[in-house]
Amino acid sequence: MMIRKLKTIVRHLIYALMNRLIRPSCRIGEKSLLLVRIDLIGDYVLFRNFIQALKQDPQYQGYQFTLLGNSAWRDLFEKLDAKFCEEVIWLDLERFNRSLVYRFQKLREITRQGYEVVVSPVYSRDFWNVDSIVKLVRAREKIGSAGDFSNLTMRQKRRSDRYYTRLLPAAGEVVFEFNRNREFFENLLNRPLPMTKPEIAQQPSGASFDPSFDYAVFFIGGSSVSKKWGLGNFAQVGRHLLDNYGLEIVLCGAASDRPDAEALAQHLDFGFTDLVGKTSLWELAQVVAKAGLMLSNDTMAPHLAAALGKDKVFVVYSGNYYGRCLPYPRETSQGVHVICHPQIRRDPQAFKAASNAYGYVNRLDINRISPESVIDEIDEVLLGQARAEAEDLGRCVA
Repeated sequence: MMIRKLKTIVRHLIYALMNRLIRPSCRIGEKSLLLVRIDLIGDYVLFRNFIQALKQDPQYQGYQFTLLGNSAWRDLFEKLDAKFCEEVIWLDLERFNRSLVYRFQKLREITRQGYEVVVSPVYSRDFWNVDSIVKLVRAREKIGSAGDFSNLTMRQKRRSDRYYTRLLPAAGEVVFEFNRNREFFENLLNRPLPMTKPEIAQQPSGASFDPSFDYAVFFIGGSSVSKKWGLGNFAQVGRHLLDNYGLEIVLCGAASDRPDAEALAQHLDFGFTDLVGKTSLWELAQVVAKAGLMLSNDTMAPHLAAALGKDKVFVVYSGNYYGRCLPYPRETSQGVHVICHPQIRRDPQAFKAASNAYGYVNRLDINRISPESVIDEIDEVLLGQARAEAEDLGRCVA
């Protein structure tokens, strides 16, 4: 622990020295705007609808937009939102934090010109990435969120607040991330915005995966062990879906999920389609769009499915950052069904109260969520929809 802390201190000292070596351009482009958003795929899905609102707002009419984005979602952005930005600077965030050479090269690229306006809408800012970049870029106006302390110490926040010329207010309570983004842009643009949910209006097409069978998509990966439900549990649910609904199983995920995909095969006594690490993000969206059902850990996948309008999305969830990314508010989506840890189910309001505006990282064991409880939730939704469809058909016949 002490060695890790010492390494972090040394790395931050090097970052501070590197920042002093950067010489930002004094040339400020006329009517130019830099939009900074370097967080992960799910964050992009919950944010992307506001790029168009910003681009088309009268106060930024005629501005040339440059996006500083995370290369993890480049493929999706280029299909959906590239038309709103004249230039894009892509950042591999993991490499940016690992390689000093890459970091220095990207900081020089990012600061090679100045902008009239820098907009950084992220609520949970971090000192060494988002805030340091905002500080280094030359701009007449730098606009950010008042934010919270999820990724900042009090000392860091006091210091980095001064990097911005304007910090927009943010509600103190826990707010669903899509609504948090809307709050930021409504304050920035001084008008209400009509968007109520993430939406991908352009339906994905042209996939090489076009099966003749009905299927359920499983996402078995996760960014941490605490977010990964047991593979045996997934296998039990998969068998139930195949036997009772005729849904074959299609595994999806990133290349980093390959070991889990291979391990799952040991738990299954039936065949499945393995697409883990074999699709681009856009191809993945096409697979999700055609699926009859999705079962996922707490990953970007439920947000992608919700934005595509899917109504049979099931998420196994241990409660990290409860209320910020999951569960979905009822007015945002009724198609995302979250199966929570038993402690949360006993009193969800009390659990949410234990969270605060900074997010709550809990230590609950995700494998306390039984496969039977997930199967019960799936059955309730699918059988309820079947009954509703039968009643609608009966009314039409009558």
